[in-house]
Amino acid sequence: MVDDIALVVDILQDAFPTVPVSTEIPPNRPSRFINVALSADQSDMFLRRPTVALTVWGRTDEDAHGLALSAFHVLADAAQTHDLLSSADLQTMSRDEWTNTGQARYLVEVDLTINI
Repeated sequence: MVDDIALVVDILQDAFPTVPVSTEIPPNRPSRFINVALSADQSDMFLRRPTVALTVWGRTDEDAHGLALSAFHVLADAAQTHDLLSSADLQTMSRDEWTNTGQARYLVEVDLTINI
């Protein structure tokens, strides 16, 4: 069976080799960082349909927003070319106003369809 989150981490890490992508937030998180987590799962016995949450940090608000948009576009493009990914649809994207890090952070949720 496909590990949905590992698939997303691999796709994003290949696309952004200088930006760490992980399921864990390190204690000394880099200024640019993408965290990947499962937000919801609408899968059934025929389709894998997870919703993946991306928390995206950047050096500035503009940088974080651009990285968040790029991350979504990478997944959408991968849905056209990757053997295991059939669709990637943006559910939500918003600036995280409540971050206590003093650094820009965007939250993105993407509905995926994964081939099994």
